[in-house]
Amino acid sequence: MTSPLRRRLLTLALAAAWPLAGRAASAVRSVDVTDLGADRSGQRDASAAFQQAIDQLAEGGGVLRIPAGTYRLERSLSWTLPGTGRTSGISFQGEGMHSTVLRYVGRSGPLLRVRGLPAQGPVSTTFFWGGGLRALTLDGSGAGPECDALELMGWWYGEIEQCRMMGFGRHGIRAVSDLAINRNPDFSASTMFVRSTWIERCGGWGFIDDGGVQVSPAWSWDRCVFVLCKQGGAFVQSSSHSYTKCSFSACGWQHENAAPADQAFGLYFAGALTATSRQWVEGCEFDNNLSAHIGARFLSSSSFTNNRFIFNDRYRLGRLCPAAGVTLGHGDARAAVRSVEFRQSFFRFDQGGQAVGFDWANTANVRDVEVSNSIFADNSGGKLALQRYRGFEAAAQRMGYEIRDRDGDASRGAR
Repeated sequence: MTSPLRRRLLTLALAAAWPLAGRAASAVRSVDVTDLGADRSGQRDASAAFQQAIDQLAEGGGVLRIPAGTYRLERSLSWTLPGTGRTSGISFQGEGMHSTVLRYVGRSGPLLRVRGLPAQGPVSTTFFWGGGLRALTLDGSGAGPECDALELMGWWYGEIEQCRMMGFGRHGIRAVSDLAINRNPDFSASTMFVRSTWIERCGGWGFIDDGGVQVSPAWSWDRCVFVLCKQGGAFVQSSSHSYTKCSFSACGWQHENAAPADQAFGLYFAGALTATSRQWVEGCEFDNNLSAHIGARFLSSSSFTNNRFIFNDRYRLGRLCPAAGVTLGHGDARAAVRSVEFRQSFFRFDQGGQAVGFDWANTANVRDVEVSNSIFADNSGGKLALQRYRGFEAAAQRMGYEIRDRDGDASRGAR
């Protein structure tokens, strides 16, 4: 049993601690956009109130609170590093992706441009650290055709969680660099964590590395959805991206009844061979993407594990979509893929037609690929013409391959 003296000492300790806790909490600055005049009925332009809130928090960071409502934004918002030193990020906090909606109707530029680099050099790897977007929707269905939801540069350890980006004429999230400040694109690279976020009905890519190699190394995507992104789901040129329990569906179309793109991939790896390395894709689903579920122009030292690939003709093109599950060495004669493994891949064909599981588009520069424990399920009633592996046989005479199917088929190239 606690003695009276001990209880008294505990009470005094708690009384002393609470004021300190209160002072620590008050140190985190918070701005509510409605206190600055933002109209949440969607009738009047709220751009000025949002920009004022961002400017107040840009030096030192804080929480930008966005209560439930629809906010009309007629011009881009800009969150720019005010000095040349590291500063904490801004947390854009909504009240739910279906409750807090930022409706962008601008004619050009992104809804939100984040620039963690100073306007002029010299630069150092300071940038914005922390902050993020949470529980809100960015709606670009009324914006111009060249608009993006987010344009990011120089933002380290930011988080995007429980958000939706929809209807933008170009890209959902665009990572860029500024080679005029420093010719090394690593200087404008950023590490981000994206969780439970839905990117849909964009005219470009759901996500794009758009500024040279290593613009966005070490991004983490967890339970995200890329659907109806016309150019493709995600275009990666940097190292160490991870996609866990994500979905890539109907990439190649922007709307169900619209004409498709010329080509589109669910997930595509491009940058230089050493840059697009150490990728990790696990437990993801790929469904009805136009050209291939996964495409790789440059890729190395990467793992694809326990992913499901679904083929059908949902939008009535008269053929199975996609034509190939995984395309290795896509693009041109310089394409190169090295040291990549695909384990426990599940291919499901919902109707008849011609399809390829793994396609070696470039046999000269694709090597050291291991494919193991693949499963191919034909739900077409015998109307499927399937080539599980195409193009690897000639290259296998001189390059290392190992293919082991759950069905018992085995092929091995020279080691």
